[in-house]
Amino acid sequence: MKTQHHFYFCTAESMTHVSSESVALIVTSPPYPMVRMWDEMFARGRTEIADALANDRGAAAFELMHQALDPIWRECLRVLMPGGIACINIGDAVRTVNGDFRLYPNHARVLHRLSALGLSPLPAILWRKATNAPNKFMGSGMMPPGAYVTLEHEYILIFRKGGKRDFKSPEQKRMRRESAYFWEERNNWFSDVWTDLRGTVQKMTAPKTRHRSGAFPFELPYRLIHMLSVKGDVVLDPFLGTGTTTAAAMAAGRNSIGYEQDASNF
Repeated sequence: MKTQHHFYFCTAESMTHVSSESVALIVTSPPYPMVRMWDEMFARGRTEIADALANDRGAAAFELMHQALDPIWRECLRVLMPGGIACINIGDAVRTVNGDFRLYPNHARVLHRLSALGLSPLPAILWRKATNAPNKFMGSGMMPPGAYVTLEHEYILIFRKGGKRDFKSPEQKRMRRESAYFWEERNNWFSDVWTDLRGTVQKMTAPKTRHRSGAFPFELPYRLIHMLSVKGDVVLDPFLGTGTTTAAAMAAGRNSIGYEQDASNF
């Protein structure tokens, strides 16, 4: 089966290249608000975010950064077909702002926004992203109560547009059958905790704006694409980054579309 893969170097706030209700699956990971490596990107062109960060208004910066992502979530709703699935990989952030150390719950904000748009939340997946150094404890070591637990997991939030997807024609049913996975894969993949994936720090080859990539491991989109789409479907990543979702779509016999505003990722 010949597949097609399209890349657009621009933001995904208006996906004019993508027809409404034409995408079967979205697999993506946006920049994480309140993670320092993304500060410059969020602040670029949005003076209110830069001002909030400069004036130590952490809660305001957190909300403003998410408001910058909200138009893209609206476009995701538009392009998803009925029964289509959106998988959003997101991690929470911890940060000290003006002497106040706290959690910034990115997954909760994204869950709230996509649910408000009308997408139905499905059971989410946690995967372990243990990349911390051996002396990973935050705070005052062995002395209670000044230490904090470390964040060693990320969320894959899963949403569906409307009810279950229909496969009506003989061709649609055939493609669904040809996309079946193995029994062992089902038992491993359809768990709400994935302990066998590991995140790694990925240095950029041309670090003009930041020194490392936020890419997830190849196995993550590869599993989701096999779990939640069929051969010939269109898979979209509105935050393409280094192209991991497209590589997984190619390997799985799916078509793909990706948006990326930073050409240095490639």
